[in-house]
Amino acid sequence: MKIITDFVRKKIMRVGQRPLPMPGEPKPVNMTRILSNPRNILIIPYNRMGTILLSSRVFKALREHFEKAKITVAVHESWSVLIMKDPTIDNVVTFGDYIENPHSKEFREFAKRLVSNKYDLAFFLSYQFDPEIAYLIRLSEATLRVSFNSDDALDYFNIGITPATGTRYEVERFLELLRTVGITGGIRDYTMSINDSIREKARLRFLPAGIQPVSGRIIGFDLTREIVGQPIGRKNAEHVIKTLVNGLNATVVVFYEPEKTTLAAELKELFGKDIILVEDRPVSMMAGMMSFCRFVVTHNTDMFQLAIALKTPVISILDDSEVRQWSPGEQSYLLHLRRQDSSSWPTSSEILQSVKQLLKQTKLTS
Repeated sequence: MKIITDFVRKKIMRVGQRPLPMPGEPKPVNMTRILSNPRNILIIPYNRMGTILLSSRVFKALREHFEKAKITVAVHESWSVLIMKDPTIDNVVTFGDYIENPHSKEFREFAKRLVSNKYDLAFFLSYQFDPEIAYLIRLSEATLRVSFNSDDALDYFNIGITPATGTRYEVERFLELLRTVGITGGIRDYTMSINDSIREKARLRFLPAGIQPVSGRIIGFDLTREIVGQPIGRKNAEHVIKTLVNGLNATVVVFYEPEKTTLAAELKELFGKDIILVEDRPVSMMAGMMSFCRFVVTHNTDMFQLAIALKTPVISILDDSEVRQWSPGEQSYLLHLRRQDSSSWPTSSEILQSVKQLLKQTKLTS
């Protein structure tokens, strides 16, 4: 919990470098009337690919409860492809990296676009507070703005839902928020697929003729952005990759985020042709390359949630708290490999034993 608190504090300090001007509150709101028959609904999830995928699992509950309302979801342009064709929502609007700077002209202009749509109900779907997204929702001037309650959220929302204590699956938290305002529904098993065109583009880019994996076996490894918590260190990354390369005679596709470019380059220098580097944007290209992997090894990241949505065989290295908060539970294609803390990762033998179990469960042959 301290890691999450420190992360939020840093974001608040960044936002708070200069005072943020706040629009005046509208006239008193008839919450019952709006919740019984909203015409125009805005949803903004936490600004991470993984949490957008998690929030999409409750879109159906909102659609079934508000059949006649227009439902719009606002996300970063990098992740819009994940929900663009979702039949339970009506519209997707996108923002760019300027979302991290609420003082910027682009941020203000995007907020004005939201104001022009005259939303009467807005939801911030996240258990983690994000001051930039909260401020954006406040500037949208949606009449009724709903979020989980915290001291930091009081200036931005006029309905704050106090969450139950303890660690729970993130999607269950979203449903808890919705049920509190009278919206019932369950978790949708949202899945995605990769078409042949995307697969071929990924193959031509990363596996062109003449560049073939040494053994023919390709395994994915995760250096993408952690949803919360400390990023993976070089020592642990080296340990897992070395286990996969040597223990399975495999070529490892290392999926990395831009902020880990230096680490990815160091790993490439160390492992050479035994690894292939693939940046996590655009997400369609990452998904295309994941489809060539026999399985992927992830941790508490966006890639973990993408693997679940794609039903890609996955071994996820998580501690007990992360399992409860971020995982839907073990499946035939999903195994948890437990670790004690951020510095204590499974041994090589534990990793290989989990690989053996996953291959058996998914009926993959060596």
